[in-house]
This record gives sequence, structure tokens and C-alpha cells, in this order.
Amino acid sequence: MLNIDIRVCTASLIGLLILTAGVRAHGGQYRGPGDIKPSSSSGSNGSATDSGGSGGSGGSRRSRSGGGGQSLSPGSSPSAGAAAQPRARGAALDIDLTQWEFWWEFGKDPFLRLRDAVHSGRSIPLDEALLNPRLAARAHHVELPTETDLADVADRLVGILGTKCSRDTTSACLVALAKIGRDGIDWRLREVLLPFLQRNDQEIRETAALSLGIAGMVDSQTIAVLGALVRDDALGRKLSGGSPTNERTRAFAAFGLGLLLQRTRDAGMARRIVEVLSEVVESAADNSRDLVVATIEALSLFPAEWEGDVANVLRAEVVERLGAYYKQPLGSGDELVQAHVPPAVARLLRPRDVEAARWRDWFVDDLESQLAKSSARANKVNPHIAQSCALALGSLTPSWEVGAADSERIGRLLLRVHRSHKDHQTRRFALISLGRMGGKIARDQLLRCFDAARVLEQPWAAMALGIMVAQSRSSTKRGAVDVDPDIAKRLRAAFAKARNPSAQAGLAIALGLVGDCEAGDSMRDLLQARSHQDQLAGYLAIGLGLMRDDLAIGDVRELMRASQRRPQVVFHCAQALGLLGDHEVTDELCRELETEQPSLVRLSAAASALGQIGDRRSLKPLRGLLERKDITPLTRAFAVVALGSVCDKDPLPWNVAYATDCNYRASTSTLTDGASGILDIL
Repeated sequence: MLNIDIRVCTASLIGLLILTAGVRAHGGQYRGPGDIKPSSSSGSNGSATDSGGSGGSGGSRRSRSGGGGQSLSPGSSPSAGAAAQPRARGAALDIDLTQWEFWWEFGKDPFLRLRDAVHSGRSIPLDEALLNPRLAARAHHVELPTETDLADVADRLVGILGTKCSRDTTSACLVALAKIGRDGIDWRLREVLLPFLQRNDQEIRETAALSLGIAGMVDSQTIAVLGALVRDDALGRKLSGGSPTNERTRAFAAFGLGLLLQRTRDAGMARRIVEVLSEVVESAADNSRDLVVATIEALSLFPAEWEGDVANVLRAEVVERLGAYYKQPLGSGDELVQAHVPPAVARLLRPRDVEAARWRDWFVDDLESQLAKSSARANKVNPHIAQSCALALGSLTPSWEVGAADSERIGRLLLRVHRSHKDHQTRRFALISLGRMGGKIARDQLLRCFDAARVLEQPWAAMALGIMVAQSRSSTKRGAVDVDPDIAKRLRAAFAKARNPSAQAGLAIALGLVGDCEAGDSMRDLLQARSHQDQLAGYLAIGLGLMRDDLAIGDVRELMRASQRRPQVVFHCAQALGLLGDHEVTDELCRELETEQPSLVRLSAAASALGQIGDRRSLKPLRGLLERKDITPLTRAFAVVALGSVCDKDPLPWNVAYATDCNYRASTSTLTDGASGILDIL
């Protein structure tokens, strides 16, 4: 699990300016046209300096353990007590955080579902199989690791932890073992992880705490350990080596508890987790922003699909406690923390729930008061509140059909927000919410918004249309729906006219989401013509992969081979080839890990792509890489990352539940800062 802070000036400069001033134990994921922590300003326009918002502040208001709760921005100096803290690296450059690419990179996994696509195989019609035997041969070429594979890899990782290895390798082994999530014949995973809570290295300690949650072993002992760390009680301090548990470790332990809560269907276990997390929210004034945000996000993972009287009572308690915190009249800075409540509630409730109607009214009121600039009551003024309300309403509202009065009320408000709200991010999130709502009227209104959109907003409207179609496809039993001819036609026409690379890329993703194969020819032509433009080329490849355009395999493979010094392109091409079923990409990615003097970002791209594909054929070369004496510690660590991801017990990345539909603009350092937050970790 390696930490690379990639800061890019603008989307068009991706690949031209990559600052990797150091490698740490966290991170490595690509999150848009420049992974960067939002600035501390709370203005309203689209630039980082104006609308990065107070989301950049993740520091503790009442640090209970010296430097443990501090947030270090680029150029700042840590105190002596914070020497072991993860630090933001690279130059803080002005970048428009309202670009669609950030939303896509945080929320893409449920749409890509790369592991499912790879391992489900392709259904090849008989006539195509006869004409193209190679295509037919790809249908079921990838295999998951066997039980023997999993045991062998886990034993090897435990063995590495018993040696003197680098911080990066240690951290990578902890997370990799947690992803595998199994005990060995002569060792128990929890007992392997616990000693690292006492290491004199903050990154190792917080990684160990989080790994207990990633492992997914929902039992009384694990819950007790994580609960003690969150509470910083006597047991927690004993587990931490006799010292107070600092704020970052407490926050990571809370995130870990959320991952356990997501898995459990045991009422007793769930209640214990909810009580620990709720204590933090109820005493929010005494805790750091990082910790309170972590507990809100963790509570939001109460399993929505868990039905029954006990589950419903517990869920109602969680919602009530979040509501009590959200109601408090706090200042603008604390409203950043409150802004995490609306998306949390949207995860917990379904549109038809009775309680959802009350929350819709609440969020509508907050949005309308900002639009009217009313001073009749103590309205929340932080723009992150409006962003989160706009995001939440889409998931909390039934589809906007003819005659659906409440949905029409919400839909009309979102349209007003899109057209008139002073905060650009809120306006763009409103479009995403309309796509989440779905329904015939929402579709028609989004098409009107799309036709009228300017260059920077057109990809957002296109993405909203793509989301709407993709959701319809996933909700059908057949797993597919007919392509909406009007939506496809409008997107194709806009793609043909577009000249802005970011707009072209966004339209390509949207065309992939709607499954419009008729756009394949023009997208392949543009891929060949603009293969030198990293961001555009990569997203064109993803769009072609999403629409399963088999004719693109040769072009995408050639682009990947020609992009050895362009890590984001390599990563996107690997994803696209995985979606297209070209599993020769596994061999190429393994060779990428073995290159001499590899760049840090290339290693990260190869490791992440191998992990998402999950081909057991990659295990042998990866294990062989660990045995070599001539490789660098970084290469060894990235090989561990890849091994853990290939052997991952879950079909989606462990942090996808936290990343999906989150308000990443209301950031804290332990949630996302482009480097060491849970959303930045491989």
C-alpha cells in the first residue's frame, strides 16, 4: 500500500507534471486530473483557491494526543510530536476541483465492476466464435486464485512481516493480508496484526487498525479491539503500547469498525459497533474532525439490505443520532463535518421509506434557504452542506415520473440549484442527483440540461444521463436494457462536435455507460488521433471498454505498449482491456513490475491494474519477484500490493462503500487528502 502524492496543474497537463517527492505507506490510487487535497478556503467558484472549501482541514480542534490530530498542508512544518505523521507532499497547485474527473474516479468502481466483468466471462455468439476463434478463446480465460493459492500467499506475507523490511513493505503486507482475510494453519490473522498497533511509526499503527476492519472478521474480540482504540480507553492505550491512542489511529479504527458493520447481520455485534461510533458523534465537540467524520461515515455503512425488526430498530437509532448532530447550530467550520450526514443518511435509507420523506424535507429546506439567501433562521452557510444535500436528494427520492408530486418538487429544486446556486460544485452535484433519481421526467429534463450546457458542465450532464441508463441496466433481471436511442444520439452528436479534451473524455465515458456501440468507430478514430493526450486517451479506452467494443482491443493494447512512461494511460488501458476480455494484459503488467529503475507511479498503476483484474496467472511472477535479491524495496512493496489485490476476497475495492456518492470536497486528512486518507489507499 504505497503513497504517491500526484499533483497536476490542470487536466490538460496530466502526465507532463507529476511530482512524486516521496513514497509513503498509504495511497496510490488515481483520483482524477491531479490528486490534491482541497485548500482551506470556502469560497464558491470552481478553482481550488475559491471552492476547495474548508474541507482541506482535517486537524483536531482538541488534539488529545499531541501531534496525532494535526493536519499538515504542503509547506507546513510538523511539530515535534507529529514527526511520524504522514505529510502532504509536492507543490500545492491551482486546480479546478469541480471537474467531472474527480467524481468519476471516486465513484467509478460500481460502474466498472472490473473483477465481475473479467471472471464472469463473455457470452460469444456462435457466428462470432466461428469467425474469430481468438475472441471465443477469451471467454473464460481468467481464473480466480484457488484455496491453495490464497494459503500460500498469506503464509508468504506473514513470513515477510517476520523479517526486517521497509515501512512500505510492512504496510503493504498488513493490508494485503487483510484483503485475503483468512487465518493460517499455525497463525491467526488478528494476532498477526495486533503487535503493529504498538510500532513507533504512525503509518504502521493506523494501517494495522484499519486492516482489522478490512479483514472482515466480525467477532467480539476484533470489535473490542477497534472499539477500545476509538474510545482511547485503558484497553486501547494498552494495545497502543501504553500511550494514548492518537486521533489518526482512532479515526482509522472507526473506519475499520464501519467495514465490520457493513458485513454483520448479527444484532448483538451490530449494536456494539453502533454504540461505540455513536458515542463519538454525541460528543463531537470533544473530538477531532477526523474522528467525527470517520464515525459518521462508518455509521453510514449499516447494511441497507438487512431487513427485519431488529435491523430496522438499529437503523432508526443510527439515523436519529445522525439527525440530532445535523440539527445542531454549529459554525461554518463544524458544518464541514455536518456535511457528511446527508450522504450518510442517503446510504441508510431508501426512497420509499417513511423516514426518507422527513429527511428530504430537511435537505430541501437547507438548499432552498441558500438559494433564497434567507436570514429568517439560522441557516447553514458552508457550501459543503449544499453540496451534500444536493447529492443526497438524488438517492433519497423516488424516480421522477408523471404524477409523482414529491419527486417533481425535488426534481424542480435540483434544476433550480443547477441553474442558480452560487457554488459550482453544488450545481454539478445536482445534475448527478437527477441522474440518480431516474424516471421519464428526469430523463427529459436532463436532456434539456445537456443540450443547453456549456463546455465545462456538458460532461456532468452526460455523466448523469449515463448513470441513469447504467442504473436501469443493473436493476433489470436480464442485466441489460435496450440503448435509449435519443440519449445515445444526443451524446454521439455532442461527441462529434466537442473539441475540449475534458469534454470529449467525459462524453466517451457517458457513451460507454449507455452502451452505445454505434459510437465505437468515432471513439477509436479519436483514440488513434489523440493517443498522445494522456487523460483523453485513457478515458477513451475506458469508454470503449464499458461498451464492450471488441474492435478496440488492438488500438488499446498498442496504446498501452507505447505508454511505458505514462502511468495513468497504462492504468486506464489495463482496465479497458480487462473489460474487453483481453487477458494477455496480465503478462504485460507483470513485466512492468520487473522493469529496471521503474517509476513509482508506473509501479502503482501496474499493481493496481493487476489487482483489479485478479488473474491467478499473475501470482507466480509476483511471488517470484518477492524472491529476487536485486529489486528495490519499492518494487517489492508494490508486488505485495498486487498480490493482496489479486487474492482479494471481495469483488470491489474495500473502500468503495466509503467512496461511492461521498462528498469528497468536504475532506479531512484521514478521509482523503490525495495521499494518506482511506479513499487514497490501494
